[in-house]
Amino acid sequence: MGPQVHVLSKNGAFLFRFNDSEFGSKWCGFWKKETKYFDYFAFKINGEYLNSGNLKSFDFYNSQLTRHTFSLKDVNVTEDVVCLDDALIITIKASSNFKIETEIGVNIRDRSENYIKGKRYLLEQENKKVIVSSNQKKSYIIFDAGNFFKNEYYGIHSPGQYSIQKGFSKYFDDGAIENKYVPGTIAADIPAAGEFNLILSTRDLDQEGIYKIIKNRISSVKQYSEMLNTVLNYYGDTNFVDKGFLKDTLDAIYSYSNFIDKEIYAGFPYFNEFWARDALLILPSFLSLNNPAFVRDILKKIALFSRDLGMPNVLGGNLRPLDAPALFLITLHEYFMWTNDKEILLGLSDFIRKLVHTGLSYLENNLIHDRGNVSWMDSLDREYSIEINALWQKAFKDSIEMLDFLGDDTSELVSYVNAMHKKFISYKRDGYFSDQLNKDINSGNQIIPTFLKIIESEDAKIILKNVEEKLLSEFGVLSVAKDDLSYNFNGYQNGAIWPLLTSMLAGAAYYYGDDDLGKKCIKILKEKNLSAQCSSRINEIYQPDGVPEGCPSQAWSIGLIPQILDKCFLGIEMDVPHKKIRVKVPKKEVKAERIFLLDGQEIKLNFLDGVVSSNKALNKSKDGFVISF
Repeated sequence: MGPQVHVLSKNGAFLFRFNDSEFGSKWCGFWKKETKYFDYFAFKINGEYLNSGNLKSFDFYNSQLTRHTFSLKDVNVTEDVVCLDDALIITIKASSNFKIETEIGVNIRDRSENYIKGKRYLLEQENKKVIVSSNQKKSYIIFDAGNFFKNEYYGIHSPGQYSIQKGFSKYFDDGAIENKYVPGTIAADIPAAGEFNLILSTRDLDQEGIYKIIKNRISSVKQYSEMLNTVLNYYGDTNFVDKGFLKDTLDAIYSYSNFIDKEIYAGFPYFNEFWARDALLILPSFLSLNNPAFVRDILKKIALFSRDLGMPNVLGGNLRPLDAPALFLITLHEYFMWTNDKEILLGLSDFIRKLVHTGLSYLENNLIHDRGNVSWMDSLDREYSIEINALWQKAFKDSIEMLDFLGDDTSELVSYVNAMHKKFISYKRDGYFSDQLNKDINSGNQIIPTFLKIIESEDAKIILKNVEEKLLSEFGVLSVAKDDLSYNFNGYQNGAIWPLLTSMLAGAAYYYGDDDLGKKCIKILKEKNLSAQCSSRINEIYQPDGVPEGCPSQAWSIGLIPQILDKCFLGIEMDVPHKKIRVKVPKKEVKAERIFLLDGQEIKLNFLDGVVSSNKALNKSKDGFVISF
C-alpha cells in the first residue's frame, strides 16, 4: 500500500493531512468550506520535532478523531486531533513531563487562490489567544498552557513537492509555491500526566466556550460514535456487506454532509463545494438512514438556488448540466414515496412543471438531444448520451405520479415516456448498448439505465454480461472498454475506473438477479478501493492498473451503498402515500434485517430463507410481499 492521507470533517470544516503526520500538499491544513485557515501545526517536544521519522503508529477512529503516536528518545507522545464544526482541538500527552514548542502555519485563502506576492496579515493577541486576520477573515489560535512569543515570519514553501515525491499525481498537487506565515511560537512546560491543548478555530471563542470545548471534546466524539452505532443498528446481520465496511460507509456519508447549512460536498480536499448532481445521487441513502428531513432541506435548497437561471452543478457556479434537473425530479419523487410529504410537492409544484418543461424542450425524435459537456462526463463532448436519456425517461415517469397528485393532466407526458422507452432500443448494438446514439462506444454509462430500472430485463442482462466481460477489472468498472477505439489508459472519462459505476453495477446486478456479480463489485469496493489512498474513503477514480487518482475522498464513490442495499439487494419499494412497503421475493441465500422509521412508526423487516417477516401486517403478492402499516 502506498502513502496515505486522511480527512477529518464535520459540517463543512475539515482537516486534510498525510497519515505519517506530514502536511505535504497545498491542500493539507484546516478548512471551513472553500476557505483555508491553517496550513499546518508542528510540535517540538523536549527539543525534538514530532514527524514521520519518529512516528510509531496512526489510528483513524472516524471522521472526527485521529491519533498519532510518536516514540522520541526520552519520551512517548500521543497527539489526538478532534474535528468540530468550526475548530480543531489538538491534545498532546506524554509518558512523562515535557517541554513543548508549537509552531502554527497560517494561510488564509480561497480554494482557487495560489501564491500572492506581498501578502500580509494583521496579528493580535489576547491572553492565550492569537488572532490572525486577512481580507476580513480570521484564524484563531487558542492554547491552555504556556505563553505566546511573537516572532512573525513571512516566506514561501512548496508543500506539494512532498506529495509528488510520495508518488501522488500532479493532478493532486503540482508542487507550486504557496505563501507561508508563522506568527510566532507557543511554549509551555507540561507536568507528568498533564496535557497541552491547542484549538485552531475559524470563529472567536470566549473563555467559557474554550473551557467547554476542551472539556467536552471526548464526549463530542463519543456522541458521534453512538449516533453512528444507532444508525448501524438499523441494519441487523446481512450478507450484503460486512458491518465494518458499512460503518465506514456511514461515517463517510456523514463526513461529506453539513447538517447546519444543509449541504453535501462532492469530496475532499478540492471538491469541497456543494454540487447538486453529486448530492442528488447520494440523497436517497439518507432516506435509508432514516433522515428524510435532511433530504427535504437539501431538495428545497437546490430548488431555491435554481429557480431563475436553471440548476447549476455547483452552488454559485455557471455550469448547468442536463442530468442534474432529471436527478432532482427522481430524488424528489423518491423522497415523496418515503414520506408522503404533500407539502413539498405543493410548494415546489411550479418548479416541478418547469423542470419537466426543460426536459421536454430537448426532445427530438423521442430522445433527449443533449449537446456538449452537459452530463457527468463533462470532460467529453457528447450528444444523445445514453445516461441522459435514461435519467430523463425515469424523471418523466416519476414526474407523472407527482403531477397526478397535483391534479395535472399527464396524458401527453405518458405518451412521451412510452415513446422514449420504445426508442431507447436504438442504443442497442451487438452485445452492448452504446454510449451515444450515433456512435459505437462501449462505455460504463450503459450501467445507468439498469441501475434506474428503466430497461427490459433481457436487455439489462445483455448489458450486465457485457460490462462484466469487457469493462469490469479487478479494481472496478472502466469508463470505456479496453478494446474500444476511444479507450485511453490515461483518460479521465474515457479510460479510468470509476467506483461510482462499480457501485451502480453492484446495484443493477443484485436487482436483476446476478448476485455473484453484485458480490464481486462490493468486494472490489471494499478490498481494492477503500483506503487505497485515503483512510476509510474511496478515490474519485483509479487508473486501469489500480493506481488511485483524482480526489482522494469522493462522496459518490461510497455514498450509494445504503440505497443499493435497500432498493437493489433487498428489493424494497417504499409507498408511504398508500402506507405500504413492497418487497420482491428474496432469494434463499439473502439474509438481512432492517429497521425503518416511517410515518411515525418503527417498522422491522427480516429476510431469511426466501421469506420476509415484519412487525406489521404482511401479505404475499404476485411477485413478493406487501407490508401494510
